[in-house]
Amino acid sequence: MNRKEREFQLRKKEILEAALRLFSRKGYAGTSMQEIARESEFAVGTLYKFFPTKRDLYRELVLERAWDIHEKLMSAFDQSGVISLLKKILELKWQVIQKNRAFLKLYYSELWEARFGLQGTLIGEVKKMYDEYFENLVMVFERGIEEGIFKKGSSRLYALVFEGMVNNILFASLEKCDLKVLPKEVLEVFLKSILKEEL
Repeated sequence: MNRKEREFQLRKKEILEAALRLFSRKGYAGTSMQEIARESEFAVGTLYKFFPTKRDLYRELVLERAWDIHEKLMSAFDQSGVISLLKKILELKWQVIQKNRAFLKLYYSELWEARFGLQGTLIGEVKKMYDEYFENLVMVFERGIEEGIFKKGSSRLYALVFEGMVNNILFASLEKCDLKVLPKEVLEVFLKSILKEEL
């Protein structure tokens, strides 16, 4: 990127971060473009050069963060061993939650409420990312069953239980900052149910 492009991307990032702060406090409907301009210290006209509408800004914010989270989680699949891969996923999810608390609270409180037409499109795009991750996770459990690491069972069910348990525990930490949970402990609890007894 040349200097002009770098400056454009930097300004865009500043606007998105300011918008996230406001959306997190006031919600999508309760935040105006004028307030985002003030928070980001840009003129309203400048803001509209980056994002023609508040809907466009919100869409970019969600997709940018979702893509970043997706790429981090997908990087776990580079691990060779099944157990080390699951451990890596848990560690990455923990890091993602710690780093993206404001975004995740916004996503789960605002996006799932059908307040504006963008909702369906966004959920569809984010769901595609999640589906790719989840199908990779199913294959990990398939491999674990084939290699005799896990008890014979449904790899899809194992993946669903893993996701449900892990996400519920980790997301509880969004609400309860005093919840002392380590990724290693969560994985140990989960593995007790599916590891072959002789292991």
